[in-house]
Amino acid sequence: MPIRTTHRVSELIRHQGRRYPVAVVEARVREVADVAECAAVQLRTPGGSTRSVAFVRTVSGRALTVESLAGLPVDDVVTVSCLPLDDRGGVDYATLRQAALVDAPRLAELEAGWRESHGLGESVVLYGESYDFGAPLARPAYAASSAAPEREGDGRIPGAAPAVPAYIQGPPLLPVPGDARTLTDTLRRAAGSGAGRGCHFVDSAGTERFLPYAELLERSEQVAAFLRGDGVAAGDRVLILAAGQEEFVVALWGALLAGAVAVPVTASADYQERKAEAESLRRIWTTAREPRVLASPALVEAVRPLLEGASLLSLAEAEECSAAPVAVDVDPDSPALILFTSG
Repeated sequence: MPIRTTHRVSELIRHQGRRYPVAVVEARVREVADVAECAAVQLRTPGGSTRSVAFVRTVSGRALTVESLAGLPVDDVVTVSCLPLDDRGGVDYATLRQAALVDAPRLAELEAGWRESHGLGESVVLYGESYDFGAPLARPAYAASSAAPEREGDGRIPGAAPAVPAYIQGPPLLPVPGDARTLTDTLRRAAGSGAGRGCHFVDSAGTERFLPYAELLERSEQVAAFLRGDGVAAGDRVLILAAGQEEFVVALWGALLAGAVAVPVTASADYQERKAEAESLRRIWTTAREPRVLASPALVEAVRPLLEGASLLSLAEAEECSAAPVAVDVDPDSPALILFTSG
């Protein structure tokens, strides 16, 4: 996840007597292979020298050396697991400027002195640096007998540290074999989960009806085959009118398995008496670009005079379709539903 960085014009990197805009230095460092992110700062080491430092996050996670950035205005390079963020989600350059780096020139002088004082022909000095800019977000604990303090005008609790924005990093998640990518994948996976799993429908009289996922998939596939045979293509819209819960679920999944975009609408008990509901259905159908209408048998004739020129399909006829199920490759980013609400 790339981090958006913003800079002021006055932020410059000084290197070998020249000055470079921070944004330019960072952009050039990011062009180096394996560099995912970079934040450049000017640091003063404990020895008093001023050095330009590039804090980088690599794609591979391996540390880079300053030799990797040869030709760039950078004196030191520090590989970090993540860059610190401020409360606006940008790179926290103030925190980076507080990092304590080893003074490389001073270390070289000390090493030369050790060799001379001990009569050493060769020597090797090894040192390691660890940078952990992350910190867990701690919420203050209050005794049960005491009330939490009042919040300030900006919503913060006095004395509490500001929350640090979450930072997600790493390569894309690896696909899990058999995992669901789309809604229709979830139904197929549920259908194979066992005969004891399914949907429970309870009507107004309290009667319960159990529909196993496997049966739901079979019935929905018949509906999908019927819709495909009627010319429904992936991305087409299908308005759904169902007289009952079970019929609605079968019709909905049938439309999704066909690759269509479902437009579910609550059916009226009486379109002749309830003119407002009839007009609402006409507006929805028109706004949805006059799609095919998949309806329970009892509703097909009820809505025929309301939707002039509509292609009305009976759900009962769809469930009797004998055509073989057709597997439709559904794009995970494609829409599945268009919901018309009272708002």
